Amino acid sequence: MDIKIDRDEFQSISDLSVKVVQESAEKAGFTEHPDGIYFGMSDTVYHADKALGSTGLKKLVGNAPDFWWESWMNPAREENDDTPAKIFGRQLHLCVLEGLEKFKAFHAPQYHSANRKEGIAEIKEITAVGKVPVKFKDYAKILAASAFIKANTTLSNAFEGGQPEVSVFWTVDGVRFKARFDYLKLNAITDLKSIANRNDKEFAKACRDAVASYDYIISAEHYTEGRRQLKRLLNEGRVFGSHDPEWLAKVAANEVFAFVFVFWQKDGAPISHGIKLSPGNPLLSYARSMIAQAVDNYRTYLAEFGTETAWVPSTPLEELDETDLPVWYQQRLMTGS
Repeated sequence: MDIKIDRDEFQSISDLSVKVVQESAEKAGFTEHPDGIYFGMSDTVYHADKALGSTGLKKLVGNAPDFWWESWMNPAREENDDTPAKIFGRQLHLCVLEGLEKFKAFHAPQYHSANRKEGIAEIKEITAVGKVPVKFKDYAKILAASAFIKANTTLSNAFEGGQPEVSVFWTVDGVRFKARFDYLKLNAITDLKSIANRNDKEFAKACRDAVASYDYIISAEHYTEGRRQLKRLLNEGRVFGSHDPEWLAKVAANEVFAFVFVFWQKDGAPISHGIKLSPGNPLLSYARSMIAQAVDNYRTYLAEFGTETAWVPSTPLEELDETDLPVWYQQRLMTGS
């Protein structure tokens, strides 16, 4: 079911009504929000919107069929289950982005197993006061990660002085886009990322490798473009949810800002490391060309297959040449070893 949320109606209702609209959208499925800047939008509602986000753009660069398979267009797509890992991630984001006190206001540690008598009683006590029980090991890791980031003097104010989880929707030449800033500041967009680092690499190198492995420069440029839309959207009055108008006006007017990744290690000590992309960084220009290719692929596949047919390209039968194989295999062919 599609939901069309009228912009004027959305602006006029109270914060309580905004919550009701969001809860209805969560139950109804995929949505299409009017272009605008949204404060207080839930993660579920944001992800339910059909607009192109950074994850979809990265898939569209080289594998449009995979994009279709995981998108709202595929009636046989797998349900996006709320896994323990996703729940943990949201709880961690709340603690780091919005502060320890807010996290503790909504969560409490669960010391006993949920299938034992003591655990059942403990969970009942926690939920009775309106809090969410969190397994103690996860609770401790969340607090530790938040503390470690704060203790890193370079990153101690990375999530201060701004607003968490601001969502933006915009349209360019008929194509809808979306971005959700982990933390929006006057001079930066800050994005929180976790790394397993199972190979025990030097942590800064592991962070750089993650940027390459997951094409995070595409995310950075896409979110940067989303922020460039703020000024126009603000001037058009397309702002939804409770916010500080003076602060938003300053942010929208500031055209010189950095994109900052804050990585933390989720296995072992929750150390952190920051990587920034400053204005003019050539990597952002490269990312723009990749995004342009993604959008071109999106238009091409839509034109050929539409939204109700699987995106199944017909590819020519190719003759394999040794130069098509990995370098290590070419060397093996040459040496016979």
